[in-house]
Amino acid sequence: MKLDRFQRKNFIIFSLVMILGLIGYINYSLNKQALLQTSNELENYEMTMMRQNGMLTDILGEDEMVLSDEAEGAEEPEETEKLEGTEEVEETLLQEGELDNAIIVDSRDNYINELAKETNSQITQVITSKEVMQKSSFFIETRLERDKKRSEMISNLNEIINNNNTGQELKDQAQSMKLNLISSTEKEMMIESMVIAKGFSDVVVYLSDQSINIVVQSQALDSTDVAKIVDIVRRETDIPMDNIIIMNKK
Repeated sequence: MKLDRFQRKNFIIFSLVMILGLIGYINYSLNKQALLQTSNELENYEMTMMRQNGMLTDILGEDEMVLSDEAEGAEEPEETEKLEGTEEVEETLLQEGELDNAIIVDSRDNYINELAKETNSQITQVITSKEVMQKSSFFIETRLERDKKRSEMISNLNEIINNNNTGQELKDQAQSMKLNLISSTEKEMMIESMVIAKGFSDVVVYLSDQSINIVVQSQALDSTDVAKIVDIVRRETDIPMDNIIIMNKK
């Protein structure tokens, strides 16, 4: 009886060893296959980049490049050349995923201005909305929405600035717009702090290039209150008097 137990114990140990060995072999084979595949992909990527930069032509010579392209069955350059100058080129590149990460904005001169106008309209609509103003959490929600919309715009500008497909002139325009937004944010915070220091319990300010919207928490605004707010705005900005909009929320 003891011998049977000993034999079964040895058999179980032997089976476990065999299973572990089989698992190890399979794992090794899979890792080897994945490594080879990664290596091939890396090699193909390097060859493609060298070809695009003209480095491969300099190393191999034009004759060898032609033979290499024929051996690989590379017909895409010929097809692209035939389609060059037509809309089919763009459609072909889109289908191949070449433009998935590209934001081509050079053809739209007013892209950044339109983006700024849209963002300005959205924020102004929130601040001046009578429906939103009825909420007890108006000031908190409005500031959050203002900061959210402005962050989205800065994110869009960063995409333009960091995109290799964007022309330098448009990059400079986007960078300038981004700096203006940051400056406006700082001035808004400064004006809000100064208005509260004048005795108002809460305030939200939205500053754009051409106007400023201010909503203060107050039952009513008399000429003295308005004069205090206007004085702050005129000291901190260059906004003309006609474009200073002051409202109160009860």
